[in-house]
Amino acid sequence: MLHTALALATAAGAQDSARVSGVPVPVRAEFKLAAHYQKFTHAGGLPIVASARVDDCALLEARFLILQMIGHRPEVLAAMATNHVRFAIMAAGEFTTDVPEHGDLAPKLYWDKRARGLGATPARPAVSCGEENLLCLPGDPYAAENILVHEFAHAVHQMGVNSLDKTFQGRLQKAFDAAGKAGLWRNKYAGTNPSEYFAEGAQSWFDTNRENDHDHNHVNTRAELRAYDAGLAKLCEEVFGDSAWRYVRPAARQPASPHLAGFDVSKSAKFTWPRELTEWQEKFRRGEVTMAPPNAISLAPNAPDTRSDWRSETGGARAELFFQNARKEPVLLFWVDNEGTAHYRTKLRAAEHTRVSSFAGHLFRVTDERTNALHYFTAEPRPGSAVIR
Repeated sequence: MLHTALALATAAGAQDSARVSGVPVPVRAEFKLAAHYQKFTHAGGLPIVASARVDDCALLEARFLILQMIGHRPEVLAAMATNHVRFAIMAAGEFTTDVPEHGDLAPKLYWDKRARGLGATPARPAVSCGEENLLCLPGDPYAAENILVHEFAHAVHQMGVNSLDKTFQGRLQKAFDAAGKAGLWRNKYAGTNPSEYFAEGAQSWFDTNRENDHDHNHVNTRAELRAYDAGLAKLCEEVFGDSAWRYVRPAARQPASPHLAGFDVSKSAKFTWPRELTEWQEKFRRGEVTMAPPNAISLAPNAPDTRSDWRSETGGARAELFFQNARKEPVLLFWVDNEGTAHYRTKLRAAEHTRVSSFAGHLFRVTDERTNALHYFTAEPRPGSAVIR
């Protein structure tokens, strides 16, 4: 069943399922869609929206891909619509913080260069993707993979399946933990957390992942996923089914996709990163700029051999720490309690960051992957930036 607003729009004849229109009034009201969105279609009741700058074919391609992934499970799409999920497409000249639901992400320069798509959360229910990746425009920085498949898999998991099956998250966590114990996905993006584990698995399930680079191993097809991580493959099959469909770039499809008839990629603008974004990213990788707010202080790293009784103090005010790994290799982050016992928090690969809520006087140990201590940082009663070098 379509979500209430979309059912009203359909009954009023405000849309056709395979065409692009303006945003129907009841849909805009129900989903609280910003005026930025001027174009609309839907996939099984899930709104697909974009500004006037986006080619209609990008919306139709997004619809096609979503239906191929999960169209056989209308209950999942209905649950996502009930959770007010919408798929937002960025024009080639738009960036992450131009998406209204993502407009408050800071620092702006970080997020605008960080990705060409984000998953949906209850606070920000927009799944996003760049037009250049959907239509394979020249200059697409993610030409070796399909970003919609990854980001939409996040939304299917967190805003769809989890609402319908309260056991799914626990079973996903169990599969993720088992993969880690077996040494699978070591230092790869799929090994970051259960959410990325599932989204990366979905990409390989549909044969549209990168392989053999900093973030990926050799697995990028359904057959390879089944052979390498049967637990993850089983979850992907449970959610997405085992149809014959695999992602193929539009230009290579046989037969050609009817919804892209008349689209001429040679007449499309080339995607390019603005210089200010690439320069900021390079400074970020070197640890010259951070994710910490402007009022943050710089936390000094303490060498392990400067004392022997490393432990947290108690009773301090709340504190926020922004850790950033400026090294070329991964590091591990531990919180040290007031008895000197270290508790693992997270792993940061090169150029990764994390925000930690704690208390002033609390101590954090940074180690290499062999747990050899590199630095200690102490939380202060105001936001602190901890750059790991």
